[in-house]
Amino acid sequence: MKRLIYIIAILLATASGCTKSEYLLFNDIARVQLSDTTSLSSTFVYDPVTIVKDTVYIEVSTIGGITNYDRPVKLVQIPEFDYTYVRDPITNQITDTIATERPFKAVAGTHYIDLADKSLESMMVIKAGSVRAQIPVVLLRDASLKTNSYRLRLQLVANKEFGLGEKNSREKTIVFSDRLERFYSWRVDATNASAFITFGKYSTRKHQFMIDVLKVNIDEAWFQAAVAAQALTNYANLLKRALTTFNNDPANIASGKAPLRETDSPASAAVTFP
Repeated sequence: MKRLIYIIAILLATASGCTKSEYLLFNDIARVQLSDTTSLSSTFVYDPVTIVKDTVYIEVSTIGGITNYDRPVKLVQIPEFDYTYVRDPITNQITDTIATERPFKAVAGTHYIDLADKSLESMMVIKAGSVRAQIPVVLLRDASLKTNSYRLRLQLVANKEFGLGEKNSREKTIVFSDRLERFYSWRVDATNASAFITFGKYSTRKHQFMIDVLKVNIDEAWFQAAVAAQALTNYANLLKRALTTFNNDPANIASGKAPLRETDSPASAAVTFP
């Protein structure tokens, strides 16, 4: 009997603890985080020269209840680093870490409109009654984008309305230029990017080849139209045949253009389609 009472007491204590934990969890402060932290690419390359600005959007979502008023969200630029690890030649243990800031960091006022600019203030908000928002980032078409891809690393910052959400959901990079760039459905070389499944590993040389063959802008709008038309397989087969023709052309072989490679280096991988 005593043992039964002891077990019941433990169960009651456990239930009480769970209830308290859930109460704390669901009554925490409102928090904000990014819905997707995958790098975002954008390019002016398809736009007329008269287009000097473009807006991309970053989706943010909240944890907690809604409000009957707009709540501001704050994003700031932060640097990006590449890390080199120094190892002991005998033990192979890491003895030092060298951080090197990545080049081509976007400059406010030159490559994008500062996120603290008054003109953006009314749009940097979670609207009343909402739990998510599309936060605008206005990119500027500076001449330097013709020669390099610039990087804008953004980080959420806590404010009087929001604490921060998951640690790995606070930062995102926008890569942009006036050259060919990845589009969203080809944002990474992995199966969570649907263009990778159809066209394989991305390279600007492959991207340009597709444009040359199909005579259209190969971007997110084109890809989604191809998906809607159920035409991806046809496009993939057409491109594979075109690549075979290109690589077997005696003139291309004699000039060194064939086989088509991902870069100008003769040691680089050949362009292929799955």
